[in-house]
Amino acid sequence: MRERAVRRMAGLLRARVPELDLEGVPDPRAREGRWSLAQILRATLVGLMAGCRSLWETEQLTEALGPAMRRRLGLPRRLADTTARDALCRVSLDGLRSALHRAVRAAWRRKALAPVGLPVSIVALDGKATSLPTLNHPFVQNHVTDQLVPFGIARTVTCSLVSAAGRPCIDAIPIPAATNEMGHFQTAFASVVETYRGLFDVVTYDAGALSEANASAVVDVGKDYVFRLRGEQRYMFKLAEELLDPADAVARTVDVLDNETTVTRTLTLLAVEPHWSYGDGRGPEDTLWRHARTFLRIESVKLHGGVVAEREVRMYVASLAADRLSPSQWLQLVRCHWGVENNNHHTLDTAFAEDDRPWIEADADGMLAVLLLRRIAYTLLALFRAASRTDDGRAIRWRALLAWVRDALVAATEDQLAGLREIAPATR
Repeated sequence: MRERAVRRMAGLLRARVPELDLEGVPDPRAREGRWSLAQILRATLVGLMAGCRSLWETEQLTEALGPAMRRRLGLPRRLADTTARDALCRVSLDGLRSALHRAVRAAWRRKALAPVGLPVSIVALDGKATSLPTLNHPFVQNHVTDQLVPFGIARTVTCSLVSAAGRPCIDAIPIPAATNEMGHFQTAFASVVETYRGLFDVVTYDAGALSEANASAVVDVGKDYVFRLRGEQRYMFKLAEELLDPADAVARTVDVLDNETTVTRTLTLLAVEPHWSYGDGRGPEDTLWRHARTFLRIESVKLHGGVVAEREVRMYVASLAADRLSPSQWLQLVRCHWGVENNNHHTLDTAFAEDDRPWIEADADGMLAVLLLRRIAYTLLALFRAASRTDDGRAIRWRALLAWVRDALVAATEDQLAGLREIAPATR
């Protein structure tokens, strides 16, 4: 079994890394030196995929590479962590984003991104923040108070194709220090549309981007939205809260977490009538967004030992007509959104230890460069995991998957790699 796993992982690296065309990432250095930028990026990427927790551990991995994988990856010797760090702190972030885009487009071409169980493709957007001992940077928001040591927060918008198997990350867009998720939504969304216009139909976001202007930006380019509805849109929120009666529930799921714990999610759905208004003296234009078509209410109840341990109610507004999806599909769509947090962010914070070990802290550009390479690593492995032919393969733990990669890098022999097809670099 181990030999088979080594060959499969070696095949993954051999097939997917060239699709990134890391040679196409602009090199900002005046002189290349002993290492090309593509070699440095490739070494950092395989270090992330192998579960390394720092550039120093990646240096040790490049020293331990087996001859067969060393030759195929074009990494002839040990790469010093200082050499990698110097290059990563200067590399173009847009160049790295383009490499991620190439990986996603390659998966799209081989039909690995089709929606699972839904007639629409969904991109979920969500913010993620990382604390750094860094201040005064275009992508770092300063946090300075009398009580705390000053620190900075670098924020990005994660874009995940949550309707596809594996929930790959298709982009990560830095948020300028001068704004926030709400203010940067339209810029981030426009970038996703420009890159992947035909890949998705619906965009979802938590309440961090809830505004009529942001919703209009989605509809105006022919897409639909599902946004979490909260009190910031006071009259529309109140209207939905009063009209969505839990007694009118249309779909329900029950998830068994263990022998004593279950989570029940119940959906109430309501088609919006354009003439509705809330309160005396207010017309529809004061209450509803012009493109709002559906209100949704999802109640989640967690029972432990037959006792309610948690209860939460979330409401949503959507531009999709209520009859566009079946009740069970609506419930699945909303649950898909949580994949950006439960799959992308949770995996990055646990298996990849992103929050605890960002690799580069004192330089925000370097941190963001590693962040983007980490999302490429996540996406390649998430799609590989999701494409497994067995339930056990699709459910393999992430840390075991990272260990497989390390085994392949260190232990793969020429005999095991014989017959792996050569892949031409991606076209830009």
